[in-house]
Amino acid sequence: MKFEPVTLKLQVRPNDLDSLGHVNNATVLEYLEAGRWAWLDRHLLRRGQQILPVVSRIEIDYHREILPVEIAVTTELEQPEDKLTCYKVFFNQSVETGQENKLIVAAKARIKVAFIDRVERCLRSLQDFLDENEFVLDNQE
Repeated sequence: MKFEPVTLKLQVRPNDLDSLGHVNNATVLEYLEAGRWAWLDRHLLRRGQQILPVVSRIEIDYHREILPVEIAVTTELEQPEDKLTCYKVFFNQSVETGQENKLIVAAKARIKVAFIDRVERCLRSLQDFLDENEFVLDNQE
């Protein structure tokens, strides 16, 4: 099984807006987080286990303002080179906003996620995280 991209639709809420009437840039980070949670849920990967995925870096480019409309957050995992010993993974995410019946990219991000053992407070591998979730990752590319 390969990890498929997941798209989450959200409605911009009034409290997401700043004084200029568009979504605050920090709120976009919350949308991206919701997208990653949806990605985990879609692939039946549980949260709150002993091995935790934690964000260690975010790179984001804002391309246009987001007004109070429905948005789409798409989350895709970059295929790691070595699935068994990989200690970090990268997600590519985008936030798209509707404009005249088509979606336009408003923000793009690359998120680095590491895996931490909740008890031992040390790095763990992607495979450890998948094993804990009883998930079999297809080694076929």
